[in-house]
Amino acid sequence: MPETNGIHTNGNHMEWSNNKNGVASDEYDLNLPLKTLDPEMYELIVEEKDRQRKGLEMIASENFTTAAVMDCLGSCLHNKYSDGQPGNKYYGGAEVIDKIELLAQERARKAFNLQATEWAVNVQPYSGSPANFAVYTGLIGPHGRIMGLDLPDGGHLTHGFYTPKKKISATSIFFESMPYKVDPATGLIDYDELAKNSMLFRPQIIVAGISCYSRNLDYARFRQIADDCGALLMADMAHVAGLVAAGLVPSPFPYCDVVTSTVHKTLRGPRAGIIFCKKGFKCVDNKTGKDIHYDYEDRINMAVFPGLQGGPHNHAIAAIGVAMQQAALPAFRNTVWNTTFNHETSATRTYSKNRGFYSPSLDFGSRSSKCLRTQIGIVEK
Repeated sequence: MPETNGIHTNGNHMEWSNNKNGVASDEYDLNLPLKTLDPEMYELIVEEKDRQRKGLEMIASENFTTAAVMDCLGSCLHNKYSDGQPGNKYYGGAEVIDKIELLAQERARKAFNLQATEWAVNVQPYSGSPANFAVYTGLIGPHGRIMGLDLPDGGHLTHGFYTPKKKISATSIFFESMPYKVDPATGLIDYDELAKNSMLFRPQIIVAGISCYSRNLDYARFRQIADDCGALLMADMAHVAGLVAAGLVPSPFPYCDVVTSTVHKTLRGPRAGIIFCKKGFKCVDNKTGKDIHYDYEDRINMAVFPGLQGGPHNHAIAAIGVAMQQAALPAFRNTVWNTTFNHETSATRTYSKNRGFYSPSLDFGSRSSKCLRTQIGIVEK
């Protein structure tokens, strides 16, 4: 077992200090490795790793994260409480933690080509669902009205899902929601019906987001509908964030007031959520002639903490920073292109055998395959 300055490494990106030279004893020892301290749990983790390695993983919410991300998740950052925002923490000893959080924010903006003067970032949400709930809590409050794509049509639970008999998601219990739908004949979002219903329901937030919908979202159309009914526009790009970073699908940022995401799906980062919101100059008041600025940042930050969460998961925030740095690299972009090309090929062949896709076309798949065919020299006739 290699040792450097009293730190033992086991070759699986875990580390620990050990004052007893790795010798197990019957005493409770904080510094023993998992394999020695709890062989039963260790073997279960090994078993699960083997299952993942040998199986075909096709769950849209899953991905294989990197060794660098797992290094962060198993680090000493787990030990630190740091309630509050950088520079304004409740506990002392947060100087390094602040640097890590600010670096994660900076890298998140860079991954999506955003300016710090125009977009604020909160990297503290524990996952995507708490991130969405924090936005609703901070910007529209209890019983505020939201419209999101219905879950059976490809939306998400946290976009206000309920059934005729029961409110399922907390986002339909604490907020008032009305879904929009896809056209059953085409499998496409019915933007005309959304525009019509939004003028009747008058939502305060329209959510442009999906969890099972293979077409690009028309963010410009969403923006027009939101403006017409007086709503904010929020994008939940959790399932396509990696494709946005790679430039394979349209970006929601030019059109939206708020953008939320997870980091563990197509971004291949840790299990965590992230919130982007517009900041800075908004417009000029026609009556007073004074500048109006966006006020989303403080309201959302307060909703995350102390409104909904306690101490942030600093090990996950560091891993967000690592993932966002990787997402800005050409190598990440190439990986996403290849994965999307494989996905399109598989979907096309499956559809040709009449397996019954709800919406057979793949907007982003077509674009990525064209890019790849150009790169490898295939000429389309």
